[in-house]
Amino acid sequence: MASSFRRRRIVWAIILLTAGVFFYVSTSGNASFLSLPASLKDIGFSPSSSRAGQVALAKLKDIAGKKQVPEIQGLLYFVSQHPDRTLNENEGEIEVEGKGLVKVDPETAIDLDVYAPDGHRNWDAHLKVLKEDYPVIVFSKTFCPYSQRAKALLQTYELDPPPFIVELNTRRDGPMIQNILKRLTGRRTVPNVLVHGQSLGGSDDIQALHDQHKLKGILEDAGLEVNGLWAGLQVHEE
Repeated sequence: MASSFRRRRIVWAIILLTAGVFFYVSTSGNASFLSLPASLKDIGFSPSSSRAGQVALAKLKDIAGKKQVPEIQGLLYFVSQHPDRTLNENEGEIEVEGKGLVKVDPETAIDLDVYAPDGHRNWDAHLKVLKEDYPVIVFSKTFCPYSQRAKALLQTYELDPPPFIVELNTRRDGPMIQNILKRLTGRRTVPNVLVHGQSLGGSDDIQALHDQHKLKGILEDAGLEVNGLWAGLQVHEE
């Protein structure tokens, strides 16, 4: 009986050790650590040799994958790919595939699964969509003169792809998103102009960048094509 207990302890120790190594490799990208020691190979052990090992490794892989995605990217994916969904659509909660109703607290970190409520959680693919199709996202309000000014300025650049506009006053979760933006970008007011998830600020900020002949370069460095009035602008450094 004692011998059987010791064997179980040894097996669990190996499982936990292997899970730890897998987690390190997932986050560091050092593939050389993937090779199992000869002693483990000799006894025929592999991470998939037990149900518990599979569960532990799957959880660690899921955690490691989520750590690589900033929450702001999750929010941008949600507003651009799920325009008909809101974070408070069902009596203050949102229906998330595989998790049921989830209550969102904008003041605390939100699980990435909430931002992909349909259950499609391939964040490598989602980030690629954001980078290629939605490099500039503007949080705005239709009645706000500063938002109108910022949108008008960006329009003169005739960007490709064009900015994606999120009118917060037309969304049920607009105030909630504003609080999330304050936590993630330090800015709650609109407009809030984001380029690849980084806030350039509001109307005065992008106007200042424009006046200093810096905005065009920032947009082009982000991979956008500038086809408008400022496409041929020559910048002379002083």
